[in-house]
Amino acid sequence: MKKVFFILTFALILILLAACIDTAEETPEPIPDASENNPPQDTQEPDHGLPESEISSGAAYIIKAVNGFSIGGSSFGSVKGETVKFSSLRGDLDEIWRITELDGGSYNLINAASGLYLSSNINLRSGTALSLDKKDSNLLQSWELVKTDDRYFIKLAGEDLYLTSEVADKNCDAILCDEEKSATIWELCKVFDEKDELPAVITAPGVIGAPTSCPEIIKYNGLYYNINMTAGMMVKRSSNLKAWKNCTWVFDGVPSWIRAKLGNSAAIWAPGFYTVGNKLCIYYCASTLGSQNSLIGLVYAESPTGPFTDMGIVIESKAGDPYNCIDPNIFVDDDGKTYLVFGSYWEGIFMRRIDPETGLLDQSETSLWHLAKGEGGLEAPYLVKHEDYYYLFVARGILGQNESYHLAVGRSKSLFGPYLDKSGNPMLEGNSSALTENKSQIEGVAHAQPFLDSDGQWYLIAEAWPDDTDLSNNIYLHISKMVWSEDGWPVTALSPNIIEDLSSDISDKNQIQTNS
Repeated sequence: MKKVFFILTFALILILLAACIDTAEETPEPIPDASENNPPQDTQEPDHGLPESEISSGAAYIIKAVNGFSIGGSSFGSVKGETVKFSSLRGDLDEIWRITELDGGSYNLINAASGLYLSSNINLRSGTALSLDKKDSNLLQSWELVKTDDRYFIKLAGEDLYLTSEVADKNCDAILCDEEKSATIWELCKVFDEKDELPAVITAPGVIGAPTSCPEIIKYNGLYYNINMTAGMMVKRSSNLKAWKNCTWVFDGVPSWIRAKLGNSAAIWAPGFYTVGNKLCIYYCASTLGSQNSLIGLVYAESPTGPFTDMGIVIESKAGDPYNCIDPNIFVDDDGKTYLVFGSYWEGIFMRRIDPETGLLDQSETSLWHLAKGEGGLEAPYLVKHEDYYYLFVARGILGQNESYHLAVGRSKSLFGPYLDKSGNPMLEGNSSALTENKSQIEGVAHAQPFLDSDGQWYLIAEAWPDDTDLSNNIYLHISKMVWSEDGWPVTALSPNIIEDLSSDISDKNQIQTNS
């Protein structure tokens, strides 16, 4: 009897266990998702640190709001102390930030255009406008990145103050606010790795001395010399490309022989220092506005500050010639042969051989090579060689009339052409690839010298205006680092498509939807 009882009891237990298992394997009824109308409150503290997989220290990011706005400099990151602006996303260099991690998990946000830091003064209050400044212990420059879902609040380190915009959905100042609910939520879109080299604007303060234009630079005995087109050609000197000191003038005004030949209104334009043979030379041009009666002249210089010897005319043009003798540039090829590249409007850009012994035209080689042409303004040629290609830089468009005035380029495997743009179209048919466009407070950068420093760094040397429709306004010396893309094209700080030109295998660049 007891045996039967135990068997029945054991069977009952098995039945109850089976019922429990079946119940556990049933799919529960779904719970309605009320998050859209009643979002659950997050009771956890926000994560103030970011895993290495999410933020790569030293990499470059677009800091973008969900409404398509971003933060950048008010004068394209080129002026120390400038206000940081909240504006419609363009994808420009001044909207790109190197994010570098500090001890303790906070970050510096460094503007790629200028190398200046996102900064707040010590007057900590809601509404404080932010600025771009050099690294300074008297400013607050450490930021926390507070994660919320897949986006971030940007918070002044150690303070309850958040980065936001003065007004939503409008171009305005970037400011601090003291309420998280009022703070902007940011997307950090990675566009460049830490190792990627970017161009940058050199903050060189001061006007270069209006009326002057067409600056060029040479490095001589470890110092930089800048020559530009005052009436007598002004020479300045610098040890760092930033602070410049007046040195001398090449001429005491426009020489009388030039005025006798071209008229009393003739002016000197576009001078440059060049080493030809074993001589330091200055090539310049003289003309009157809109005239084809022009000349290119030569000066021997014992040093960039003189003494100087006027050697007269190298080449001249008159009405009916295919070229205009404006904007001289000297190029020395790998075999030591020297060439004069020149031209402005008319039929475009031409080249002649130079005798390295005299700096004048080579009478044994009288070929005239036609390199580029184009309607609507074509001038200011500069020819350089980089690796396997020759690159012809030119100014396109008309200064002061619209935003068409820009620097452009083509390249060729042969010095003598054909020079082609990025799409393979010839410059002799009016084609070229744009390298600059007007940016905030940096306009009219087109007549620009590509300058190779002794350390291998390329620079762009140019004139610039805060507003190129008002050429009477201050004219500035613009200097910026120039880099080369993986496919061998120059990229400037003022590039129209810098992310497309330089990004290679960065997935976040596809998230950048510009509003330009």
